[in-house]
Amino acid sequence: MLKENSNLSSLTMIMPAYNEAGALRDAYETATRAINKAGISDYEILFITNTSPNGNHDGTPDIASQITEEDKHARLIHYDKYVGLGFKYKQGVSNALKDYVMMVPGDSDTVEESLVSILKHLGEKDMVITYTVNPKARPLYVRSVSKAFVLFCNLLFGLNMKYYNGICIYRKKLIEVVPAFSESPAYNAEILIYLLKSGVQYVETAQEIKKSSAGKTFRLASVMQAARTLSSLFWKIHFKKMRIRTEYFKAKSATC
Repeated sequence: MLKENSNLSSLTMIMPAYNEAGALRDAYETATRAINKAGISDYEILFITNTSPNGNHDGTPDIASQITEEDKHARLIHYDKYVGLGFKYKQGVSNALKDYVMMVPGDSDTVEESLVSILKHLGEKDMVITYTVNPKARPLYVRSVSKAFVLFCNLLFGLNMKYYNGICIYRKKLIEVVPAFSESPAYNAEILIYLLKSGVQYVETAQEIKKSSAGKTFRLASVMQAARTLSSLFWKIHFKKMRIRTEYFKAKSATC
């Protein structure tokens, strides 16, 4: 597969934000600087916001709307209801206008220079996969669950990945042919495993993250949703032998 010049590759950066009024503008400015430093001129930042279950919000949608008025590269999709991260990702991909898609949180969690390094790989392969180099930025219980998740995925699907929930860049055409993926917290792992088992070429690179805010927690319900997603995926991959077929593989099934 020919390597592309990153300046010729276009990018949609999906930025979900739920009650991130205190962090969203900083996240946007960090992302914009990183995109410019990486030399990407054809891009868009797609904000996706929503309200709480009771219909309230902290002003995050208003901040996103203001940014779209200031920056022609920014767009906004807002939902007057509560929606999860997997749903936002699906909608972001569906509405993306560029060749590649990635999702960066609106909580200003991303280290700018690390994001620049990731973005410089745009166009090298069909996907860019990241792993966290400073996991101690997360609380111990989060690290423990995350490590167990990685080991579990590697064991179930015969892979040897370092991480499944980091920032990833995908060619949009590939995401569009992945069998309908879930909206559970394991949606990215599901996409990634489908593509890896289909033989898609990738670049793996490091990602540095900021220390977590005290209010972020891991919910048992999320763990259960992820477990159901992986159980279903195990059946599809190993028993139904589901793989994606695209022009990149000349309509031949992958052998992995």
